[in-house]
Amino acid sequence: MSQPVRRGRPRQAETDERLLAAAAELLREKGPTGVTIEGVSSRSGVARTTIYRRYDTRRQLIAAVIGPIVDRPLPPVDLPVEDKVRWVLDQVAGLFEDGLGRGVVAAIVADTDPEFTLALRAALDRRLERLRGQIQTDVDTVGVVADTDSDAVINLLFGAYLGEVLRHGAPRARWAESTIALVAGALVAPRS
Repeated sequence: MSQPVRRGRPRQAETDERLLAAAAELLREKGPTGVTIEGVSSRSGVARTTIYRRYDTRRQLIAAVIGPIVDRPLPPVDLPVEDKVRWVLDQVAGLFEDGLGRGVVAAIVADTDPEFTLALRAALDRRLERLRGQIQTDVDTVGVVADTDSDAVINLLFGAYLGEVLRHGAPRARWAESTIALVAGALVAPRS
């Protein structure tokens, strides 16, 4: 079966990179409401018509920006539980500090941009499903407490990070190690 003939100029990877970089910058600087087709066009220097050829809607553009930020490799399965907890905390911090920006938290809590919130939740759900599976594997194989609720563990780590930022403006020097010791200690079943 032959491929349909595409009209117009072929897509350029450089243009895609400029679009996504501009959208990511706007997201970090202005929050989700700053990511508009017009704003991305202005920031990237790419015409709105070109953006619309790639993304039919703003939601598609947002999903394209969020995807690479959220979708990172999982930790190796053979890491000790303590190191996996550290990895999750590092990922949460990276997500809000370097990836999405802190303004995203306020937008999600206030639901000021439902389109963005839905796109982020969908991306996180896909990503966290694999992490939940890894936690279940740890329950089955390395002595994590049998009735561990993987969603509760993930939510606890997200909440711990957000609480630290809310209370202190930024994570304190020993906060991560204290949190890791507390959570890992609760997860690992005592040996008899």
